[in-house]
Amino acid sequence: MKALKIILIIIGILVAAMLIVPLFVPATTEVSAGTEIALKPSQIFPFVASYEDRDQWDPWVTMDTTTEVVIRPVPGYVGSSYSWDGEMIGTGRMEVQSVVENEYIKSSIWFGEMETPGVVEWTFEPAGEGTGLTWSYAEETSYPFGRLRMLIGKSFMRKSFETGLENLKAYLEENPPPLSYLGKITIETVEPVTTMTARGSGTMETIGQEMERLYGLILAEIQNQQLQMAGPPFAHYLDYDETTGFSNYLAGIPVTGGGRKAGEVEPKSYGEMRVVQAMHTGPYEEFMSSYMELDEYVKANGLETTGEAFELYLTDPMSEQDPSKWQTIIAYPLK
Repeated sequence: MKALKIILIIIGILVAAMLIVPLFVPATTEVSAGTEIALKPSQIFPFVASYEDRDQWDPWVTMDTTTEVVIRPVPGYVGSSYSWDGEMIGTGRMEVQSVVENEYIKSSIWFGEMETPGVVEWTFEPAGEGTGLTWSYAEETSYPFGRLRMLIGKSFMRKSFETGLENLKAYLEENPPPLSYLGKITIETVEPVTTMTARGSGTMETIGQEMERLYGLILAEIQNQQLQMAGPPFAHYLDYDETTGFSNYLAGIPVTGGGRKAGEVEPKSYGEMRVVQAMHTGPYEEFMSSYMELDEYVKANGLETTGEAFELYLTDPMSEQDPSKWQTIIAYPLK
């Protein structure tokens, strides 16, 4: 009887603890961890928001080799989803709810059959040449067992976040995403335009320096002839040799009135044309991936192009020092 009495007392104390301790545990459990990654926010944000290669660094998936992952990215990120099913970690799903590009991501997360999702948030802040990254989780817990569960599991979750961020940092710094991306591809009608141009030729390695010289000539002549600029500078690639990388091209600037030929600079009028185009955001050095994506679109949709290409430089590199923010329209004229 004495032993039974002691057992009952112990059980009573445990039950009391299970009911009393949760009273002092916040109803909302919050966990967060942070790190710094030696990449720009614009390189990290699309990778995290689209769940691209998430299974390569996810702290839970990497410890359960039985896990099967399904990743469904969505243009614009909102609605992108990531689900998993593993023997050790069970099932779950995340879905992006809102984003502020290169700054913030909010997602809902469901573990197993839970009805009310938790909230996952990511914040991105420039930190010198890199990014300060914070990963956080919040969940409304029920009394008493939900609060006890998170009280016990909170330290484990924080450690998992820290491990995940270490994995993410190592993966991205070893496999840095490009600084550039191509926006939505559309077919547009371009209105007629009058321009002042200068002819050049060369390979991708030499074009940049030559373009700088040609734009200098054009701008000087626009001023000399008292013309007004009517649009951003552009390059008109007349051809491209895939074997040598050699192109003949025109550097040009739209103007409001017709000018006259002077040295290397001469007027050129373009009629109305239909083009397939998209916005390249990022450094000029990463144009090739955007051209390849545009080429795939043209082929997939059975479009016929003239073999020429235009680049419209909407951003002035002299006023915008960050190449990841440079915007360029790439367009192929259609037959």
